[in-house]
Amino acid sequence: MNSAATPTFVDISSHLAWFKSYAAEKTAQEKGDTSPMNLKLRHSLNVLENARRIVEGEKFDTATARLCLLAALYHDVGRFEQYLRYHTFRDRESCNHGQMGVRILKAQGCLKHESREDRKLVMAAVGMHNRFALPTSTPPLVALITNVVRDADKLDILRIMDEHLGGPAPYNPTVVLQQPDDPTIASEAVLRAVFEHRVAAYAALRCVNDFRLLLGTWFFDLHFATCRRKFLQDGYADNLLRSMPDSVPQAAARDYLLTLLDAAKKDAQIPACR
Repeated sequence: MNSAATPTFVDISSHLAWFKSYAAEKTAQEKGDTSPMNLKLRHSLNVLENARRIVEGEKFDTATARLCLLAALYHDVGRFEQYLRYHTFRDRESCNHGQMGVRILKAQGCLKHESREDRKLVMAAVGMHNRFALPTSTPPLVALITNVVRDADKLDILRIMDEHLGGPAPYNPTVVLQQPDDPTIASEAVLRAVFEHRVAAYAALRCVNDFRLLLGTWFFDLHFATCRRKFLQDGYADNLLRSMPDSVPQAAARDYLLTLLDAAKKDAQIPACR
C-alpha cells in the first residue's frame, strides 16, 4: 500500500463539513452538560490529523490514504448518539459505539458518494476500531485501515487523559470511564499485562491508576513506526505514569513501563523525559 508518490494532502472537506454539522446538531440536543460531546468533536478532529501524519509518514498511496482518513474522521460518530441516550462512554453500560457508528453512517448516507467497496471498507474500520483485538480472519486492507485508526485514536486519548488528569480541576467520571480515584487499590490483571508486555483490557480496570498503566501498555500495540515515534515524543504516557506516587500498589509496574519507554527513546534517539 506504499508509493513513492505519497500524497501530501487528501481532500475530504465535504465529509469534514458534514461531520461538524452532525456533531453540532447532536450537541444542541443535549440538555445537560455538553462538554463530553465537545470533547469528542475535538478528539475526532485530532484523530483525523494523527491519521494524516501516519499515512504521510508511512507513504501510503492516495486511495488507501483517503480510506484511512475517512475511517479516522468517522470512527467515533456513534459517540454523540451514545452520550445523548445513555450519558456515558462506557460501551458495556450502554452500546457498542463502533457498531452504533456504522448504523449512523448507513442511516445518514454520508458515504453515498463513495464507491460501494470504499463504503464497506470505511464502515468495517469504524465498526471494528474499538475491539480489543482484530480477528485473525480480518482482510488485510480492512486491518490496515483499522490499525491506522486504532493507532491515531490511542495517540489522542493519551493527550486527553494527560490534560485531564494533570489539570487543576477534579477528574470527570465520564472521561475516566467512571473509575474511582482510589490510590489504595490495583488490578492484578492490569499489573500482569504490564510485565507480560501486552495491552491491558478496559474490563480489568479498578481505578484511575490502573487506567494510567493501561494507557502506557498501548505502546505494545502500535502498528506504525510513525506512531511509535510520536507516542514517545509527545511524552503523554510519561506524564501519566510519573504523576503516580511511589506509595501506590502500581509503583513497580509504573517503573517497569518507564524503563521500557526510556529504552525505546534511546533506541529512537529521542531524549528521555525526566
